This record gives sequence, structure tokens and C-alpha cells, in this order.
Amino acid sequence: MEKVFVTGGTGYIGKSLIQEAFKENMEIIVLTRSDEKARQLVEQGVSAVVGDLLEDGEWQKVIQECQYVIHLAAPPTWGKKVTKKVALEYSHGHYAMTVRLLNHINPSAIQNIIYVAGTSYLGDSGSDMPKDETYRSEPKGWGPYIVPSVNELDKYKNSGLPITTVFPAQIYGADSWTVQLFIEPLYRKKPIYSLWGKEPMFSPIHVEDCARACLYLTKHASIGEKYILCDSHPITSESFKQMIEQELRVTGKTVKIPAWLCRLVIGPVLTEYATAHTYFSNDKLLDTGFKFRYPSAVEGIPQVTKQWLSSLSSK
Repeated sequence: MEKVFVTGGTGYIGKSLIQEAFKENMEIIVLTRSDEKARQLVEQGVSAVVGDLLEDGEWQKVIQECQYVIHLAAPPTWGKKVTKKVALEYSHGHYAMTVRLLNHINPSAIQNIIYVAGTSYLGDSGSDMPKDETYRSEPKGWGPYIVPSVNELDKYKNSGLPITTVFPAQIYGADSWTVQLFIEPLYRKKPIYSLWGKEPMFSPIHVEDCARACLYLTKHASIGEKYILCDSHPITSESFKQMIEQELRVTGKTVKIPAWLCRLVIGPVLTEYATAHTYFSNDKLLDTGFKFRYPSAVEGIPQVTKQWLSSLSSK
């Protein structure tokens, strides 16, 4: 059986990716820094290697035997106020992880590397029409801080490594920002905060579809190409909120805050990210034959809300 080496397999996308790999009967090997998480993975029937991309270890031998690599890992920042200093530290770590990973892949064994970036690299899309993989504006939010890593990929492609770069848009699911910013506040009857005078368009993708697309592209991508991962129905934050309200059967309150206060609370990087349009096209992904489980948030939000409510009752 062909082996898929996954970094970041215990993270937001990674947890879904493992479940989807089971359904596809794919053999996954997950790199994790945690002994406890490795034990939990093994209990689920998943092979795990304890290690860190930035340190020498067993992973360097294991990755040599793998036909596919999906790189999801990034330096942890969730829950932090992201100042420019934090973002620069993230950038340096992100670049170092990228180079260390690619330097240890066996060119004679590898068939495809799925490198997961983000649409912030492509910049503000504007709201007039969806942009495709050829679009490039000034990177926004996290974009400037992953530019060194993504730009480095060309060197490895030119040396013969088969790299497919994917750019997920707004990944929603029963975890992370979807719960923190929308579901839980609405459920607890607390206000939703949004930026005064800002209502950017964004292209969502359900976390399960994001994971499925990464797995699908290991074998169906055109090597060396770039793919945007998003569904076909861009929306605004207000529309997204209204869908969740409908599922929870509540009417929430939205509090508008000025950009300067947002920068003070969560930092300039995330504030810039929150103000940028991420209105993108998935035509290239669809041309590969990929089929969405949740073609839009209309189908996805009920599942996400139900899953979150179920997790509450199980606690």
C-alpha cells in the first residue's frame, strides 16, 4: 500500500484528513511532536512518528519511504494576539519547516507533495468577480509571512521534486474560528463582533472538503500546478452568521468595532486578514473531477452546528 506522510496531522485540517484517509483506505503516517498524541493516533489505528521538522529524528528515515507527502504543519499561533513580532517569528519558523521537510524527501520514491499554503498569499481578491490561481495582488494578513516559504518551492520544483501547491480559502468546521467567532457566542447569547464599515466577501470551504481535496489531489493533480480550495458560493460574514442563527434558532446581536480597537485586541495581522476579500474560483479544482460533499455553506453549516452541539452533550 502506498504511504502518505502527513505533517500537522493532529491539527484543524489534519484531524479531518485522517478520518477521510480511513474512508479511502490510504495508509497515513503522521508526524507529531507529542508522545501523547502519537499514542492516541496509534490507538485509532494510525501510524505515528514522534518528532519535529526542525530537529533530526526518525521522521527523516520514515519520509524517505513515502510516496506522498501532505504538509499541513505551521508554527502555532492560534489564540495569540498576532503582533508584527509574532508574525515574523512565525514566518521564520514556517520557512525553516518548509526547507527541512523538502530537503529530506526521497526524489526517487516521491510521487506528489501537497504543500498547503493559503489564499492570503494571493492578496485581496476584491469583490467584483472570483479570482483564479493566476491572480496575484499584495499579500494580506498572514500572506506576507508565508511568501518566503511559497516562493522557495520553485527551487525545489526545478530540482525535480513533484510539488502541488494548494491555497485553501476560509476553512470552516466545528472547531477553530467558526466556533469561537460565531457558534459559541450565538449559543451563549453573547454578541458577535465585526469591523465597522467592513463586510468583505469570502469563499468558504468545509474542513472535510478541504481534507478530501488534499487527499484527492495527491493522485489527480497536475504536478507542479496550483489549486485554490473553496466551494462555489462566496458569502459575507453576516450571511454566514444568519445561517448559524437559523440552525441554533436564535437571533444574535452584532457589535461593530473600529479597526483601531481590533488591532489593539487581536493585532494588526489578523485585523488586516479580516478586512480582505477572499473571493476565489474553484474551477481548476473542479476540472480535476473533485466532488464536494458540502457544495456550499448552506449544506455545510447544518452539519457543523449539529456536530458542535453533539460535542457539548458528550462532555
